Amino acid sequence: MAMFNPPHPGGLITEYLDDYKITLRSLARDLGISPSALSKVAAGKTAITPEMAVRLEAGLGIAARLWLAMQATYDLSKAREAVDISHVVPSPHSQTTQIH
Repeated sequence: MAMFNPPHPGGLITEYLDDYKITLRSLARDLGISPSALSKVAAGKTAITPEMAVRLEAGLGIAARLWLAMQATYDLSKAREAVDISHVVPSPHSQTTQIH
């Protein structure tokens, strides 16, 4: 099975800056946050919080729930890579469903 490696949603911020030829500092000002906070998110160093998602929704027009869904997908992918589940014994009553 091929591994799904989703990008950090901050990459969309970088694309937005490039596409619209605006600076990170200008976008941060428009969003009401510090340039360093936006830079960390855009670089994938920090997660998009619900509060940041609401600001991005208002500023960029991309729904907050989509920002959070992208972040959750990214976080889950990283957790699947990092967590050793080789010693986990599935419960006989578990019904794990995977969507492909």
